Amino acid sequence: MRAMYLANYFVAGCIAFSLLGWVASLHPYAFRAVLCLLAAIAIAWGLSWLLDFSLSKLLKISVADLQALLISALAMLLIGLGVFLCS
Repeated sequence: MRAMYLANYFVAGCIAFSLLGWVASLHPYAFRAVLCLLAAIAIAWGLSWLLDFSLSKLLKISVADLQALLISALAMLLIGLGVFLCS
């Protein structure tokens, strides 16, 4: 059951990043706004890798689960960037 929830979040994240890529392709100002948002997400993602042990205690999940979520977030970002580059 838990894998089904994670798969749903993964698909929702892929859709969200694809939507951001589509919005960025509409107008140059939207492109800049999406780039700023993606930069903030990248900084938060990097800090999550650096602070994984303390963050896992704060979220009350195991380090392996947190790292799995971070890897899936990277995959979602790459899929969204692929949609952006192909549109």
